[in-house]
Amino acid sequence: MQANRSMTGTLLAAALLATGLGAWLAGCTSDLPNRVGSGLVDDELDQSLIQLLADDVTAYGALTVDDPAVPLHRQQVLYLGRQQGVRSRILVNYDFSDVYSDSFPASAFTAANIKSVKLGLVKLLHYEGSEITGQPVELFYGLRQLSAPFDSTLFRVAAGAGAIPGVVAGELNVSPTVSITFAKPEIPLDEEVALGWFQGAQTLGFVIELNDNSDEGLVGFSSSEFLRYSEVDSTLAGLFLPPKLIVEFEDRPESESFRLSPVADTSTFEDVPDAPADLSAGFVLRTCLRSYPVLDFDFSGLPSDALINRAVLRVACDTTLTFGHAESIVVAEIDSTVLASDGQTLTLAELATATSIITGQTSLYPSDVFQLAFDVTSAVQRIVNGVYDDPRAFVLAAGEDAYSTYDLTSVDPDFYFTEFRFHGTSAVDSLRPRLEITYSRRDERLGGAE
Repeated sequence: MQANRSMTGTLLAAALLATGLGAWLAGCTSDLPNRVGSGLVDDELDQSLIQLLADDVTAYGALTVDDPAVPLHRQQVLYLGRQQGVRSRILVNYDFSDVYSDSFPASAFTAANIKSVKLGLVKLLHYEGSEITGQPVELFYGLRQLSAPFDSTLFRVAAGAGAIPGVVAGELNVSPTVSITFAKPEIPLDEEVALGWFQGAQTLGFVIELNDNSDEGLVGFSSSEFLRYSEVDSTLAGLFLPPKLIVEFEDRPESESFRLSPVADTSTFEDVPDAPADLSAGFVLRTCLRSYPVLDFDFSGLPSDALINRAVLRVACDTTLTFGHAESIVVAEIDSTVLASDGQTLTLAELATATSIITGQTSLYPSDVFQLAFDVTSAVQRIVNGVYDDPRAFVLAAGEDAYSTYDLTSVDPDFYFTEFRFHGTSAVDSLRPRLEITYSRRDERLGGAE
């Protein structure tokens, strides 16, 4: 990334409030203000304090952040549905080769004795649909057998490419397409087909999907890796909650149903729009499949004797496109040369090393966020004062562990799929990303009286 070249800014006059000017001149003292020493400095500074509105971003990038310790198939949440161009299904592998036991012998698994076979899922509390929360309510589930078990090693963060790598969904839809609004849906399956799975004694792969009649929305369910029980119904605390096959028998009560957990599961995320390549189209901050925007402003338009009084980074959300769970937004400094040399992709550990936190805000719900302002005065002062040898840019990130001040939740940003979509440079002036810098001239501040 190239950084800090020519400035295309707009200089606007700004006046100090009389009370603010008085406080600045008085300093920190318990004495009453008086005129002693007033002839040593100029007390008229309203013409030397001006505002630099740098709303032309000289460089922009979408930083992909990968966590090798938590690949896609190790995430705690499985995503199903479609929203704002994002589409995901759920892949599961079940091993039927060693399912029988003294409690559930092979003799129990007969067509006459099997009462029902269901696929059981557990929604996270955030996705329990209602008209109040705006989450999807009516979901039509289906289950298809894959031609082969899926290979979890093929799945990485942002691996979605419009298809499921290595597997092709079979033609047989083994479940009726049903709408289930419950938080713990149990999808009825074809009992005869399911009995064949058990008798075949092999590992089989399946894809769980929603049909097009379902309400639009991306819905999260607990996976085999799930540990954050505060995010599901309290009655489920401590239970193993991945997608399970549930078999009820005629000769046993429902409480003695057989439950088979998957040996592997993952979200497909087969359709995930790329972050805009051109800032005029806007920019996105995405969690789960981490994508963090980087904005680089040029300070060459500032006079060489500028003293930075205040700097505010302002961005505006497009609330018609944003969705997801509440998240923190952190503004950090990043060395622009790191982005250029690494192709705008960093591991989570590299992000922590390459960035230095400036400020942030917590508990931001995407649908409620409109305009955000971040005080980046200290960072701009360092940049303008030549503290760094390398060019610096601003990265907007989620509340990662490295940013402990703003990491206030029990879940990491790979847990919930959230998108903040911000207006770009083609928006009206009030919505464009911009850096407002108020500064004074060194000669005017330090020159003294005539």
